[in-house]
Amino acid sequence: MITRASVDAISRLQSEDWPIISLYLRLDKERIDEDYTIRLKNVLRQAEEAIDDRFSHDQQQALRSDLERIRVFFRDEGGNFGEGAALFASSQAGIWNVQAVPNDVGTSVSIEFTTDVAPLIRALELMQPYCTCLIARDQARIFYGSLDNIEELAQTRDETVPGQHEQGGWAQARYERHIDEHVHRHFKRVADDLFQLANERPYRFLVLGGPDEVVSAFLDELHPYVRERYVGAIRIAIEANPNEVQRESLGVIQQWRQAEKDRVLEILHNEVGSNDLGAAGLQDTVEALRRGQILTLVADNAFSAPGGVCSGCDLILTEQEMTGGTCAFCGSAVHPYEDIVPRIVTRTFRQEGSIVYLEQPERQRQANDFGHIGAILRFRVEPTAEA
Repeated sequence: MITRASVDAISRLQSEDWPIISLYLRLDKERIDEDYTIRLKNVLRQAEEAIDDRFSHDQQQALRSDLERIRVFFRDEGGNFGEGAALFASSQAGIWNVQAVPNDVGTSVSIEFTTDVAPLIRALELMQPYCTCLIARDQARIFYGSLDNIEELAQTRDETVPGQHEQGGWAQARYERHIDEHVHRHFKRVADDLFQLANERPYRFLVLGGPDEVVSAFLDELHPYVRERYVGAIRIAIEANPNEVQRESLGVIQQWRQAEKDRVLEILHNEVGSNDLGAAGLQDTVEALRRGQILTLVADNAFSAPGGVCSGCDLILTEQEMTGGTCAFCGSAVHPYEDIVPRIVTRTFRQEGSIVYLEQPERQRQANDFGHIGAILRFRVEPTAEA
């Protein structure tokens, strides 16, 4: 499974002498009567067409050799990667890296002297692990899951929790307190298990399952480190099978993600409107990126913009900052790109910023208000006083 560390490592793969193929391929069926071979054929043709006079004769030969290697690989191994795959290849530079990814990443290819990991960063968001705990007053089940897998790690029953019965008067009150003490200890043990799991196998989301009153009481026992990962509860029987648990858990996580996008949009609009910790539009966003200000990058998933990367100072440049193919800051040659948004995404990722993609039409319409791309900032830069 891809991790932030593995994506960061792939993002740093580069070669001065040999171009790198970054290929994303959806492997699952979009229709009943198709398979991925048509998509593979089309994306390889697209890659072949991208081999132009930018590259020397030797580089072109190396690229065509890598494309054939990719074709053979997917012919023989494509069925082992589930929904999709990301592949980075440059045999002459010693690069061959394949990752399983969700189908949302789609199918695309690019050929540059660096890797294109923007789709992989998006996949990382979708593949973050989660923990689901089904909790009752005397038992619990703990599951650990991802987008395409779930496993049950523990099933416990606390035999020391007494059953409920009617006595009446003071005896009944004492007995109920006795039960509550046992339930509290049971909750505490399960909460400790979730904390230990978070340290040994970190998870991004926590989903709880059980009656509302039980879930509410159990939440109070969670360590703050675990509690901050809680995203919602599911109403499900303690005996539910893993497939049910996975389906219901992913539904809750998806709802949380969508609500979080709305929250981020509202914050960005407020910060931009108050001229405070917000950047709006391509130019302001790129400038904030250079200063390391971006806490959260917000981008319309359909937005693209031409620009370049300076070969000297390595700055990402908007089209307006490229004068005759040279950098407006240091005068070095600029490598042009038809779309610099993936480079902005990658730099934000390297600076430990988060990325929010806007895919639904309503949210994309809201993105019009800030130029389709913007950022919530970590800190404010005060204007320098003129002498």
